Amino acid sequence: MIWFGNLNRIVATQDPQAFGPVPEHRRMLRALQTGAERAPQLTGRPRVEALAATGWVDNATAQRLLPTFVHFDPDRHFADYLRSLSFRGRSVAEDFREGVRAVMEELTGAATLDDAGAEPVIRFGTGEVEAMAIAHPEVNLTISGRTRDTILAAVEEMPDTIVLVARNFDRHAGAQLSGLLAGTEVPGTLITVNQLLGIRAMALHYRPATQRVIELLSQDRPVRSRDIARLGDREPITPASAA
Repeated sequence: MIWFGNLNRIVATQDPQAFGPVPEHRRMLRALQTGAERAPQLTGRPRVEALAATGWVDNATAQRLLPTFVHFDPDRHFADYLRSLSFRGRSVAEDFREGVRAVMEELTGAATLDDAGAEPVIRFGTGEVEAMAIAHPEVNLTISGRTRDTILAAVEEMPDTIVLVARNFDRHAGAQLSGLLAGTEVPGTLITVNQLLGIRAMALHYRPATQRVIELLSQDRPVRSRDIARLGDREPITPASAA
C-alpha cells in the first residue's frame, strides 16, 4: 500500500515522548497538578504523601523531585482549575462542588459535602455557625428550577446563612434570591467563583479571624470587591486583645 497523505494528519502529536512510558518529570508534574486540584494547601510530608496517593509517582520519587519543581504554584493551579470547571455545567458538577468545599474548609475550618437531598449542598462553619453553600458550575445562574428547590429545602433547616456559588449570575438573581428568602430570617449571599478565590487569596495572605470571613459570607446580598478588600484591614483592637 502506498500512502500519499500527510502523516501529521494521522498522528495526534509530534512529541516523541508521547509514545511509550511517560517520562518521570511529566509524571511528577501530573501528580503536582492532581494534588493541587484536591488539596492545594498541603506542605511538607503531607504533600509528599498526597502526591504519591495520586498514583503518578511513588513516595520516594515525589520526595526526590519536589525540590526541582519550586516554580510550580499549587494555589495558582487550583484557582485556574476551579475557574475552568465553573462554566462547564453539570458534567463537572461533582468536581466543582468538591473544589468549593475545599475552599470553604480552608476559610472556616470545617466543610463537608451532604448529598442526602435532591441536590448536594456543602455544610460549613464553626462550632457556633452552621451555614450551607450551593455550588453550580453555571454561567448566568438564575434562581429557578432545581436551584430554587434546593434553596427552599435548605431554608427548612434554618442555617445561619446560605451561600450560592457560580461562575456568575443573571442580573435578576439577587432579587430572585431576596424574594425567595423574604420572611425566613436566613441571609442569602451570591458569590462568583472569582470572588470566592479572591476571598481565599486574601485569607491566606492576611489571616483574618474566621468570624470576619463568616460575616463576609453572610452579607445577605451579592458580595462586592470592596467587601473582599476589607479582609486586609487590620483587626479591630478589643479590650480582651489589648490585655
